[in-house]
Amino acid sequence: MSQKVLVISGSDRQGSFNTQLAQQLAAALQAKDQEAEVYDFSDVPLLSQNTEFPAPASIVKLREDIGQAAGLILVSPEYNGSYPARLKNLIDWASRAVVAGDNETPTVLKGKKVGIASVANSTYGKFVRQHLSHLVPYVRANLMEGEGLGIRIPAEAWGSGQLELEAEQQQKVDEFLAAYLAFLQEA
Repeated sequence: MSQKVLVISGSDRQGSFNTQLAQQLAAALQAKDQEAEVYDFSDVPLLSQNTEFPAPASIVKLREDIGQAAGLILVSPEYNGSYPARLKNLIDWASRAVVAGDNETPTVLKGKKVGIASVANSTYGKFVRQHLSHLVPYVRANLMEGEGLGIRIPAEAWGSGQLELEAEQQQKVDEFLAAYLAFLQEA
């Protein structure tokens, strides 16, 4: 298994604040000598049982990448109080059986160490983090304890398009990453 952490943004919007946070998290992990990358899954098709078996090449790659990763950090915007379909689709594909009818073999998500984060307005992504905190254990992944990382979008970001964290927010990021790195080391 690789020691790489896949940081997965649930947004594909150009300039997304959540993707910017994902990039900041990956860079901060790398600065701590933890291999990390913002994972691009733009080629993952919508899950359909009509095309599930055999799995498309992009799904084979997705499963290999997740299977080899040390862990995942899901960074998600809050869509109507929950996660976007794009992120749910990735989780659905990763949590499905690889062979038709084989529900005994563990999926690539089983036991995978997962942290959750969100940048949003006044909710700090509270609701998306709550929904993910129910979904992640349901698919048998290992969710880091706590509420995850919630960042409020700074007012200036709406004008500049840049997610520049204030000192208090950066401290929350640093604490989240320290806790996540400790979580990765747990047996």
